[in-house]
Amino acid sequence: MRRATPRRRAEIEGAEVPGVRLNFSKSPTPTVPTKGRVLDHIGFEVKGLEAFCKKLEASGIKLDSPYNKLPSGNYNAFITDPWGTYIELTEGLSRM
Repeated sequence: MRRATPRRRAEIEGAEVPGVRLNFSKSPTPTVPTKGRVLDHIGFEVKGLEAFCKKLEASGIKLDSPYNKLPSGNYNAFITDPWGTYIELTEGLSRM
């Protein structure tokens, strides 16, 4: 499993994984969930998704949609982070 590398640019905290840089900042207003909005969710490809989902559940994280095989032959699951961001976890998209 790859872990994100913490990064800081000026006053902005961030993290990097190959090909991705995430920036974290405080919101001046209360945050609202993403589900059902223009940006409904974000997604991440996870190798070994079934085991990863089991690990999340064992850690007390509730899956919104359980590990599931799709008609395309890919797999997915959904979670919501503590700030209301709806997150899709997928496996198999890299084969497409």
